[in-house]
Amino acid sequence: MNLSDFRKIFPITATDIYLNHAAVSPLSTSVKTAINDSLTRRTSGPVEIFPEFIEEKKSLKENIGRLINADSSQIAIVSNTSEGLNCLASGLTWKKGDRVLLVENEFPANIYPFLNLERLGISIDFVPTRQGHIFPEDIENKITPRTRLLSISFVGFLNGFRNQLGDIGALCKKKNVIFSVDGIQGTGGLPVDVTATGIDFLANGGHKWLMGPMGCGFMYISPDLFDRLHPTYVGWLSVKDSWNFSDYRLDLLEDASRFEIATPNFLGIKGLRVSTDILLEAGIPSIEQHLLKLGDRLIDGFSAQGFQYVGAGERQNRSGIYSFRTANEKMLFEHLQTQRVHLSLREDIIRFAPHFYNTESEIDEVLNLCRKFAEK
Repeated sequence: MNLSDFRKIFPITATDIYLNHAAVSPLSTSVKTAINDSLTRRTSGPVEIFPEFIEEKKSLKENIGRLINADSSQIAIVSNTSEGLNCLASGLTWKKGDRVLLVENEFPANIYPFLNLERLGISIDFVPTRQGHIFPEDIENKITPRTRLLSISFVGFLNGFRNQLGDIGALCKKKNVIFSVDGIQGTGGLPVDVTATGIDFLANGGHKWLMGPMGCGFMYISPDLFDRLHPTYVGWLSVKDSWNFSDYRLDLLEDASRFEIATPNFLGIKGLRVSTDILLEAGIPSIEQHLLKLGDRLIDGFSAQGFQYVGAGERQNRSGIYSFRTANEKMLFEHLQTQRVHLSLREDIIRFAPHFYNTESEIDEVLNLCRKFAEK
């Protein structure tokens, strides 16, 4: 991975230090150019470019398949993580008394779609965390004979704890529990293999670590789950002979495309296809190692300044998110913003989330800014 080459396509690096990819990523010039080209074609002609975007969607699914080790037929394009998880929650056939297992301290996108099932008589259980960390034995202790589904984040949004999906997937298989993953805080920065880890369902927005536009993401449905998951909504693109407008047979497509009900976010698809091209070129294993290296620098540097690191101690449970507690966190957050450093303040925790084009010198500059702030 030639880091300097990739930095050139992110103009924000010329003026700012962007360490907020767990919130939203800046767009590269490659993504911007592709979207602008599409806008020009819609404006000046040819305006009708639907067939072109169908090919773009196909290419995007192929890219996603490479990122998560899935066949493109198992992937549907959706607007965001929440839409994907709602497709799962509403698409299963539930019985009164069924239970869903969730985890404490999850982002609400992975909570509300399942809480909405309580009106059907479904019970929700929560796995407790230990100082924000999740352990497979705690998950197993909360599984009951009526537990139908576990939904968990690949990476915790607050402290960056990376769950060991293979261990959890094996547990779910042993217990005959559907294994659902919110992948948005990991996919694009860390390797994920839905096949090897036994994931049944994965939902993922594209505007964070995948570095695409807002309003475009994907969901993955395993072959084992596919026949048990029914579309809550259907539209003219859900069926096999979609261009035969006079044939009203509800003959659903035989792959995940049946969940793509109508005209999609074409500009989002175009941008996400280009951004995933870039990530695949950089190489996810290389990106992962770079993020861990930057993380080591953040942890060592802030620990020396008296900050409390609230993430995982073991390297295998770390991700691209590095969070810290410190005195005067709000004032420090506001100060770093005035210095054109982008980060997040979540529940009195300072959160840094670099990506593959960030450098060690940027990390050192942030550490120096914090040190000078403390000396005032």
